[in-house]
Amino acid sequence: MIEAWPTGTTEVAPGVFAYVQEGGGFCVANAGIIRAPGGGATVIDALFTPAMTRALLGEVQRVAGGPPERLINTHHHVDHTLGNALFPAEAPIVAHARARAEMQRNGMGVLRVIERIAPYFTPELEGAAERLPDTTFDGDSLALDIGGRELRLLHYGTGHTRGDVVALLPAERVAFLGDIGFFHVTPMAIEGHIGNWITVGRRIIDELAADVLVPGHGPVGTKDDLAVMLGYFERLRDGARAAFEAGVGADEAAASIDLGEYAAWGEAAERAGLNVARLYAEFRGELDRWLA
Repeated sequence: MIEAWPTGTTEVAPGVFAYVQEGGGFCVANAGIIRAPGGGATVIDALFTPAMTRALLGEVQRVAGGPPERLINTHHHVDHTLGNALFPAEAPIVAHARARAEMQRNGMGVLRVIERIAPYFTPELEGAAERLPDTTFDGDSLALDIGGRELRLLHYGTGHTRGDVVALLPAERVAFLGDIGFFHVTPMAIEGHIGNWITVGRRIIDELAADVLVPGHGPVGTKDDLAVMLGYFERLRDGARAAFEAGVGADEAAASIDLGEYAAWGEAAERAGLNVARLYAEFRGELDRWLA
């Protein structure tokens, strides 16, 4: 069990910063700041409540010496994108085309769902507004130049969502995983495909030239931490598959699976139920369309 990590900004390579939020629980996500050599910054993800986003923008000003020039959305979920509207209008937002389409499909109505699940957020969301990405790409990769610094946006297919993007700085060997990575925090696959998420994670471990991985939730880590997270899904998948084939219901299966070391992760029991339900849908072939 890792010790608690604080909210704060850490320089993980020269001019490259991870902004990590303590606990990494429901809607408490991470972000990144990439300072351009000539000034200005590209930001990875915009966070959730206005207060979270304003704190992030304050850190951008502090470490980059100016406002954001560009924002990357790693996927469509509101804990990473609701803060979009607080970024300067002249700063373009870049995302995968699938992520933008999911944002359009969900709209602001998703906040009503979150307010039912986590009503403590309701007073913090006053004034929140939607802003969609301005620029998208539809394919496996997009290369960006940040004042002479190369940034590659990589889409490995459906994992946590249909539009996941990994933001890789090849020269610095740093990657921002978005919610493909939950480190020491129980991952949640409410809109994902766990089988393919495992495949995506294994590809990242085998193929991605990065030493530092910044997850969407949890502390900064490495490929070892991603492997530990994949071990959670593999344990859950194997237990759920055996229960499914034995005709055991999803709720009973979730309660019976031994999570081992992962039981100490936040919201382990609650998210096991959601994840097993998703696995059962996957086993029944109901999620095949998510891979298209």
